This record gives sequence, C-alpha cells and structure tokens, in this order.
Amino acid sequence: MPPVLTDALAIDAILDDTRVGVWQFDIATRQLSGSDMASAQLAGIGTHALRSAWRRILRQERDQPVFEIELPWTDGISRRWLMLRGRHDRALGQVRGMCVDMTRRVRAEQLVREQAMLLDTLARGTPPRECLRVLTEAIERLKPGLRSAFFVTPGDRQRSGYGSSCNVHPAITALLEHPGAAPKSTDLELPGGGDVATDTPWRRNWQAACGQHDMPACRPIAVPRQAHPERAWLLLFLSTPRALTGWEQEVASFATRIAALVLDREDQQIALQQAADAVGNALHDTERERRRLKAFLDSSPDLAYVFNLEHRFTYANRALLRMWGKTEEEALGRNCLELGYPDWHAAMHSREIEQVIATRRPIRGDVPFEGPLGRRMYDYIFVPQLGLDGEVEAIIGTTRDVTERSEHEEERARNESLLRMLVDELQHRTRNIMSVVRAMASRTLATSRDMADFATRFDARLDALARAQSLLSRLGELDRVQFDALLRAELSAHVDPAMHGTQIVLEGPAEVALRSGTVQPLAMALHELATNAVKYGALRQQGGRLHVRWNLVDAEASEAASPRLRVDWQEHGVRDLPADPSSIRGGGAGRELIERALPYQIGAKVDYGFAEDGLRCSILLPVSEQAVALAS
Repeated sequence: MPPVLTDALAIDAILDDTRVGVWQFDIATRQLSGSDMASAQLAGIGTHALRSAWRRILRQERDQPVFEIELPWTDGISRRWLMLRGRHDRALGQVRGMCVDMTRRVRAEQLVREQAMLLDTLARGTPPRECLRVLTEAIERLKPGLRSAFFVTPGDRQRSGYGSSCNVHPAITALLEHPGAAPKSTDLELPGGGDVATDTPWRRNWQAACGQHDMPACRPIAVPRQAHPERAWLLLFLSTPRALTGWEQEVASFATRIAALVLDREDQQIALQQAADAVGNALHDTERERRRLKAFLDSSPDLAYVFNLEHRFTYANRALLRMWGKTEEEALGRNCLELGYPDWHAAMHSREIEQVIATRRPIRGDVPFEGPLGRRMYDYIFVPQLGLDGEVEAIIGTTRDVTERSEHEEERARNESLLRMLVDELQHRTRNIMSVVRAMASRTLATSRDMADFATRFDARLDALARAQSLLSRLGELDRVQFDALLRAELSAHVDPAMHGTQIVLEGPAEVALRSGTVQPLAMALHELATNAVKYGALRQQGGRLHVRWNLVDAEASEAASPRLRVDWQEHGVRDLPADPSSIRGGGAGRELIERALPYQIGAKVDYGFAEDGLRCSILLPVSEQAVALAS
C-alpha cells in the first residue's frame, strides 16, 4: 500500500516545491536539524559565514527575537543568495526558522545598480569604446570569473572595427582591432575543436591566440540592433565548451541591451559629425551666396535691410548706409530710434514689425524721411522670413525713393481734394444763403409798412449778408474770419468811423478767429445792432457814444467744452428813448434775430436789453481753437 500522506509530509512537499527549507537549532545540544531543502541550502554556505550568522542570531536582544539575515551560498553550479528568517525562543532554548532562496531578487538588484552606473557613464559623454570596456567589468562583477569582450566590425559610416575588453589578453584584443575583413559569427565561435567549411588566415590566428591564452571556448552573442545586424558581438570566453547557464544568459542579455544603447550613441555621434561637416560645407556655400547677394544688393539704388525680432538692423545695403550717412559698424545692431529717426517714425516701424511678426504677413506703406539727401518720400515693404517651424525669424525690408512720383500724386490728390472741397463748400453755402435769404425776406416783410419800406430794409440786410460772404470768399483753405474785421466792415457800411471820432470806441484783442458757421449769423446780428444805433441809438445824435468790448473766455471759465468770445455792445447818451423801446419801428425783428436766431444757429448766449441811456447787448459765442492758440 502507498504511504499515507500526513499533514507533515504534505507541508514538506509544498516547501520543497517552493525551494523553502525549515530548520531548528537546539542551543543546549548545539544540534541543527531541518528539512532536506534546508540541509542542502545550509550545506552550501561556508563554515565561517554560517558560524558568524549563528553568533549574530544568538546575540539578538530579548525585545527583538525575530531575525532576518542574507548569506551567500552555492548550489554547486553558481553563486546564490540565501535568506535566513526565524525566531529565537529563549524560553525553549531553540532557534527556529526557514531558508528562502533570494537569488533572483539579489540578481535583479545587481542588474539595476549596474544599469544605473552604465547609463550614468554613457550620459557623461564617455567615448563608446570606453563604455563597452566598463560594461565588460560589470559582466565580471555579475558573474565572477566570466571574461568577456565586445567586437564592433568596420562600418560604412567612418568607423573602423575595434575590440573592447577587461581581463582579456591584449593579443586577442589586437586581433579584434584589425580583423582585415569583417568576420562572421562562425569565425568568432570556438567550439573547442573541429573545422568549419570556411577557413581564413584570420580565423586560424584567432583560434591560435585563444588557445594559447587559455580561452579554448568562445561564444559570440550578437548585439540586437535592427538597423545594423551582425555588426557587433559580445564574446564570452569559457573554460570549456558548454551551454550558458540561466544566469549567464540573463547577464548576456543585459549586456547586449546596454551595448546596443552605446552603439546607437556612437552612430548618433558619427551622424552628428557628418551633419556638422555637411553644415560646414553648406555654410561655405551659403557664405559664397551671401557675398554674391550682398554685391547685388549693394549695386541696387533701392534700400535693402533686415530687422531681427528686437527691431534692430542686422543688415543694411550700401544705398541705405549712404542715406543714413553711416558705416556698417555705426549702424548695425541699432534700432530706428538709435539711428536718429523721429519718435513717431521709429514708433510706427516698431508697430509694423510687431504686426508682421504676429500675422506673418507683409506690410507696405509710404513715409517721408529727412537725411543727408534732404527730405525724400519712400515706398517700403516689410516681409517676414519664416523658419522651419513656421515662426518668424527676421523681417526683410526694401524701400524705394518715390519722391517725384509722390509729388505728382500729392499734387493731383491735392487738386482733386480742393475741387471737391470747393464744390461741397459752394453747395453748402448756397443752401445756407438761400435759407438765410428766405428767412430774412419773410421776417422783413412781416415788419415792413409797405413794399418800399420792405425793399429798403431787405436791400440793407442783403448787403450785410454779401459783406460776410465777401470776407469768407477771400480766405485761404485754413484761414478764419476775424471778429474785429467783421465788426469794422459792418460799422463801415453804416457810418464813417473817421467822422465820428471818439464817438465809437472799439476795445478787444485783434484777429480773434471765428468759426465759419458763425460768420453769417453774427454778421446779420451786428448789422441789426449797427442799423438800430444809426437810426435810433447812439450814432443818431450828438453826445451819443458806442462802446464795443470783446474778450476771450476759456472753456473752464465759461463752463463750456470749447473756448468762447464775449462781445459787449453798449450805447450811452441816447436821449428821448420811448417808454417802451421795443416799439421802435423794426426793432422787434432785429431783436428777434439776435435773441432767437443766434442761440439756435450757433449756440450763442444773448443778453439783450435797454438801460436808461441806451441799448445793452451781450453775446457769448463759441470760436475757433485758433483763437486760443493766437491769444496764448
């Protein structure tokens, strides 16, 4: 009958399958007992290391009875690591525990440490050959006694073949430095005897050197590179022809992966060198083209230049330097403001450059410039220079002197503008005059006794309107009618100032400019005032006196948005005023024109009334900004 499977046997079977052994040490008898797995594992630990571990376990403090110790051991094939875990039971005088094979974890930690060190070596810019030599040192640390070398065949990218090794005889490395022709993996492999179909002098020398220096077996393992297969190998030198152990295969896989990174880095460096050479050649060709282009641009009468993104000139052709009156050393690296451009001109070009950068579109314009060549007009265009990423790298500009063309165009535009302005002004004035005449005829007719009286008074008012138009027609494009001229013209139409002597006093600043729209209404108001003064007021009788004062009132003082002119018309010494001055014939129409028409038509403020000795009229009306400028 088969043996009965007890709980103890089941547990032992499970522990054996997981490579975990259990053991027990009796402190009094100094006897160690354990499972078969534990006995096998503990037997692989050196006597000195095992005794040292027991001493450490027995010295554990009472409050720390649980322990965990890692020890190196061997299973007869390779070096491994064993962890002892257990508990010191002082009451029973026993130490109980288990043995756990930690080899895989320890080896994984070793691989991580070696990989970090090798990648750091590569990152510091160590040459590829030296990196491969450091990698062979790592192989020997991971698998003591395993000698190795790397062989890289000659390539077609400016690279000769070479070998890199550690603890390998120089004679063997020398054969890898100068193989004569790139060998194949069958040439490198040394199975420990036998011939191959292809026999070359290099292979015979390779076999002889390896045998002479106690390396009878060599296993080449290709470095896995998709772009360049069969271009590099890891050579493992063995004492006998045999298959690689699992750990050796893992170490070899790790080493070839790192070697692939190193060789990729080498390819990149070679590619960079080739690119640098190509760039050097391209720069040489570019310089030749630059000189050719510079000669062409310097021979052009147009201005050519380049701005960088900081708005500074990085190139200016000879014509532009001549216009500036500067040398390249004085001009390049400066912006428009530093080169003496007016503030508005420099600011305009700065805005345009920013617009070209933002929109990546050209911009064109005309601008005057005054330099050593005098005042000239220039037509310019700014064009973005785009880089490979599509962003603006610089701004290229060309400028052409278009002074003569601009002068012709300006003259034509000025004539057309003047003609349009004259036509518009004529139409505007005609409409205004017709409106004024219609209103004037209606009011005059309403206050006339008969047609003869209407004709006389209407003709007088037409004359006043004609005098205002005469003053307006004699003005230039930007000129203004002055108040004192309008006042004197209206008084002269009614009286001879020379004959009245001191009877008429005019007091105020000269050349106060009026707005064009106020001239006609104000002229009609002055006409009414002068007519009444001659017929019924101060200029009708001896002893009468007319005093007209005017002065400018600024916007703040008048609480208005624009400067204003104050006109005070005062009559003195008028006798025999009726009890109701408004009953004076015709006075109602003139007063209505002054009190109602002026505020409605020109926004004036009017204070009209009679004192004991004559008429008083105060008019506050807006005037041109020129009035304030001239007065200041």
